[in-house]
Amino acid sequence: MNDKVRDALLWLKDILEKNQIEYQIVGGFAAFLHGGSREIADIDLYINKSDAEKLLPNVVDFISKPLTHYVEGGWDLEYLQLIYRTQKIEIGLTPGTRIQSTDGVWFELETDFNTSVARTYKGIEVSVIPVDKLLEYKRILGREVDLIDIVELEHLK
Repeated sequence: MNDKVRDALLWLKDILEKNQIEYQIVGGFAAFLHGGSREIADIDLYINKSDAEKLLPNVVDFISKPLTHYVEGGWDLEYLQLIYRTQKIEIGLTPGTRIQSTDGVWFELETDFNTSVARTYKGIEVSVIPVDKLLEYKRILGREVDLIDIVELEHLK
C-alpha cells in the first residue's frame, strides 16, 4: 500500500538528521501521533530560524509556497510549504510565531525543542510537541479541527 505520509516523513527526517536540524512536529499530525483520529492532511513542524539556510538547498525542488512571512487564518509566522509526492509539508520557523484567538488577541507561540516527546508513525520515530502544549495552542486557535483534537486528547494531559 502506498503511504504518502510515511514516504514524506522518511524523506524529511533524513534531511533534518543529515543537516543536524532540530524539529518539532505540531498541528493535526501531532494530534494524530498523540492518539487523535482525524485523517492526516499535512505534516506541520517547526525548526529554528537559524537552520533555515541548512534546510533550503535540500528542499528547493519541492517548494510550493516560498519561505516568507505570512499572516493568514489566525497565524502570523515565517514558513514554507513543500509538496513531496503529493504530501503537503509545512515548515514554520521559530521564534517569532504568533497565533490569534477567536476574540482577536494575538499570542506568542514558543517552541521548546527540549520538551519534545518521541512518537512513532509506522516505524518512524519523530519529535513531537508535548500534548499539553499542543492543547494549549489549539484552545487559543479554537478552529473546528482544534476543538475535535481537544476533545480527543484532553484525557492525555
